[in-house]
Amino acid sequence: MMLRRLYESPFVRFAVVGGVATAVNYAVYVVLVRCFDDLWPALAYFCAFCVSIVCNFLLSSYFTFRVRPSARRAVRFLTAHLINLVNELVLLEIWLWAGVPKLYAPLCVFLVAFPVNFLMVRFARHAVAHQAVHQFGEHLFVGHRVEPVEPVPLPCLLYTSPSPR
Repeated sequence: MMLRRLYESPFVRFAVVGGVATAVNYAVYVVLVRCFDDLWPALAYFCAFCVSIVCNFLLSSYFTFRVRPSARRAVRFLTAHLINLVNELVLLEIWLWAGVPKLYAPLCVFLVAFPVNFLMVRFARHAVAHQAVHQFGEHLFVGHRVEPVEPVPLPCLLYTSPSPR
């Protein structure tokens, strides 16, 4: 019963996907840094970010929010995460400059970037909601609930046929 409740919680699913994406990011970074000793750490981090963002998008779509991925959602997702990427690359350079070994610098980045990213998303969400209420009126948003899209089975990760028009 408790596991079912946790599984149904969007926040728990969000946290799990974030943890998986972070683990993928760090694993790819470590492989790149160890295999290519002369590789610039920021380039390794960027490549790892690209792999993890694809993983994050697919898992967020199917598992966290239970919607089908689309090009439009992908563009919005990537746009939101580009700010995070810049923030994380700056933090990586700061940790490397401070003398943290390149193998451990991303761990420091994750520790600092998580609360910074959270605050940025919270601020952006609050600003957008405030602007919408101001523009359209509060009565449009009171009691409004967005219905979720039907859950998509996981085998759709492998192949999704085009929908008929």
